[in-house]
Amino acid sequence: LLWGADAIVLERNSRDFEQRVPRIDATATRLAASLNERSEVAEVYHPSCRSTAMYDAFRRENGGYGGLLSIVLKNPQQTSAKFYNALRITKGPNLGMNYSLACPFTILAHYNELDFAERCGVSRWLIRISVGLEDADDLIERFDEALSDV
Repeated sequence: LLWGADAIVLERNSRDFEQRVPRIDATATRLAASLNERSEVAEVYHPSCRSTAMYDAFRRENGGYGGLLSIVLKNPQQTSAKFYNALRITKGPNLGMNYSLACPFTILAHYNELDFAERCGVSRWLIRISVGLEDADDLIERFDEALSDV
């Protein structure tokens, strides 16, 4: 059941959805490209950094690659917590906010089965980022700062 006040908030927040999504897509793609160039980053999981052919076959016309990406750092046991703690964005497991969020997704979602997740190809050190409406240059700078500390 949907509570009435929640329905009102959902409707209000959806009014400018079509204007927000292209900005989030563009910022996420720029952030993914920047992270992909960093020597501290082992892997960037975002369609723009991988083979896009399959994704493009189903993507809407003028659609982007989405505002969700994940990264794994090099030497993650030593670097992930330090990076995460230094990263100046909101921490949390949510998606689709107007502000960017980061979370150690595998640890949150599979805490009692980390070995199983890794056997399935998902690093326990994976950091998921949901990009918001921040200025792309500012967001990239925040990630660069945190990476320079690892």
